[in-house]
Amino acid sequence: MATDVRAHRLFLRPGGKGLALRKDRKRRAFGPRQVLVLLALQAVFFLALREAYLFLITWDELAVRKVDVVCAKPELKAALDAHFAGARLGNILLCDLDALRARVRRLAWVEDAGVRKVFPSRLVVTVAVRTPFLVLERGGGLWLADASGHVLEPVFDTGEYGLPVVSDEAGFATDAFGKWEAAARCYNALPQDEKARLAGLRCGDFGTLELAFKDDPVRVVVGRSDPAADLARFRARRAGWERLFGPLARVHMGFDGRTFVRPAEPAGDGVPAPDKGD
Repeated sequence: MATDVRAHRLFLRPGGKGLALRKDRKRRAFGPRQVLVLLALQAVFFLALREAYLFLITWDELAVRKVDVVCAKPELKAALDAHFAGARLGNILLCDLDALRARVRRLAWVEDAGVRKVFPSRLVVTVAVRTPFLVLERGGGLWLADASGHVLEPVFDTGEYGLPVVSDEAGFATDAFGKWEAAARCYNALPQDEKARLAGLRCGDFGTLELAFKDDPVRVVVGRSDPAADLARFRARRAGWERLFGPLARVHMGFDGRTFVRPAEPAGDGVPAPDKGD
């Protein structure tokens, strides 16, 4: 017997162990009692979750009590503060931020708005305000508008904003958006000193813009392609034209390579002066 043991050990590697005998193991199966216990635990868990949810959405500590408005325009901020002061927004967990943001964005002066929750009971509304760009004359009235042509509010006194008035000889009956874009590009292209002197831009149906300036009776018609260059050319040649034709009424710079000058009517003469080509 000892010899057999020694012979068995000869076939083992140094430090090796003999093969372990496998024991038959019985697979454990859940009985009806265990299944009922698991189902009961699941039911208790979801019931507790439901009760916790109902508690949170009805808890007074999570009711929205304050809305802070961050806005650079004092009048708009005051209007929003007054609106939210009387609003009942309910539980902060149930507050629909997208719907609230959409309501704020419907206001004329609001370009964009963001709303965030500050637990336990506060909302913060951040408003980006539209910037007045030009005054639009349309439909028999004057309207303050931003660079995209979005109307902000009616204007009763153009001196309140000091912005040029954009009009159209046809009342913007056709291509209103295109004409507004052309007027906006023209205004942006002008040097700052010319912007300060500008009183109005009048759109035409043939791709031209008529510029009117403060304290200057001369109307200057420029093309849409390079209005700043046309205006600069008028400034450079105006003195020479006035020596030839006297006071000017209208100068058309919108034709390629040609300029049409209309002298001002002499005092007491009802016959309009003809245009003179240059």
